[in-house]
Amino acid sequence: MVRETDGVAVGRDLVRRASTVCLVRDGDQLEVLMVQRPFTSRFMPGVWVFPGGAVDESDVDPPVQFGPAPHDDWKVAALRELIEETGIWLTTTGAVERPTTDDALGDVASSEHAIDPSALIYFSNWITPKVFPIRFNTRFYVSHIGNDVQGHVDGDELIDLAWVNPHDALDNEREGIWEVAFPTRETLKLFAAERSAADIASRFRAVAGVPPVEPRLFVSETEAKILLPDDPGFEDAGPSQEDPTILSRLSAVVSKGGRVPAELRARS
Repeated sequence: MVRETDGVAVGRDLVRRASTVCLVRDGDQLEVLMVQRPFTSRFMPGVWVFPGGAVDESDVDPPVQFGPAPHDDWKVAALRELIEETGIWLTTTGAVERPTTDDALGDVASSEHAIDPSALIYFSNWITPKVFPIRFNTRFYVSHIGNDVQGHVDGDELIDLAWVNPHDALDNEREGIWEVAFPTRETLKLFAAERSAADIASRFRAVAGVPPVEPRLFVSETEAKILLPDDPGFEDAGPSQEDPTILSRLSAVVSKGGRVPAELRARS
């Protein structure tokens, strides 16, 4: 759930802070929880992502069920968004599922559950390319949970939910069955390299630091793509990040039906 909120400075820009939660579990195979945005959304319509959203002012001072202050409001936002979007609570006694309302923090405050921020492992940090007028600095968290919760969506803000093997999710995107955002796809690749949810949690719990990743946008006459620092053309794309015409050229590619990543498309 994206809200107007404060941001953090990245270079000379103001970037909104956000959190994303990747729930992983082991059944017959490794599975990760993904949700689908509505086709009526102006931003990334119909795209499959992980639960999450912007850090809210209220996340700085959450109910006592989140533990003693000071709080990590990135983690509080991740836990709150997970509750709001899927009804899944990460508590000190494990994951539970409860009905959701529009006031997740209020629901927690009136409950008997203690929320467990330590259940979240911070493993990735994505910053929206600098050419975009609205940018996010998003921390990705992973949590290994059991098989006793399913989750649900409201059919409005999100329209579908799936527990899916990372390889199958990548196949869905490759075959055009799903549209998947760029950071989501890169995260699925990381998960697909592991054998189990326990291996994922163990791998990322051991990470000493999380460097930020700030991709660059490349736009040609026929396509637009997002480049990572190790991708060919990343350095060459540096000067174009300051080009005031790059977004209009992107719009032209979209209007001509050119190849564009999911997060660069919007409903007209």
